[in-house]
Amino acid sequence: MIKVVCLFKKRAGMSTAEFRDYYENHHIRIFDGLMKNPGIKRYVRRYLTPIADPTTGTVHSSGFDVIMELWISDRELFESQFQSAQESEFRTLVAADEARLFDRTEMYSHIVDEVESDLSQLRGGA
Repeated sequence: MIKVVCLFKKRAGMSTAEFRDYYENHHIRIFDGLMKNPGIKRYVRRYLTPIADPTTGTVHSSGFDVIMELWISDRELFESQFQSAQESEFRTLVAADEARLFDRTEMYSHIVDEVESDLSQLRGGA
């Protein structure tokens, strides 16, 4: 299993409400066929709202509006569906729609190597 995490910034001039509405009601529909693949295990969007620093009260934003997470059964599926399709007609369609939604100069994608702490050990072995 691999996890892909992408950080996206909304297009300039788009409100937060417009951004979220377009993403949830249009952009993700482009991927409906791909998401039917049983190797795609999970697809999550996490919308970000900056919060104040508890010491200074200052609000600092990372500049990103959403974190997209995708769990994929294996690297082969990731490469065949997400990497090698870069020049396809589908990829051209996706890029055009991304331009309506995102600041395409601020799109970052990562494969995640996840390490989780066992909190029961940190809490005294409860």
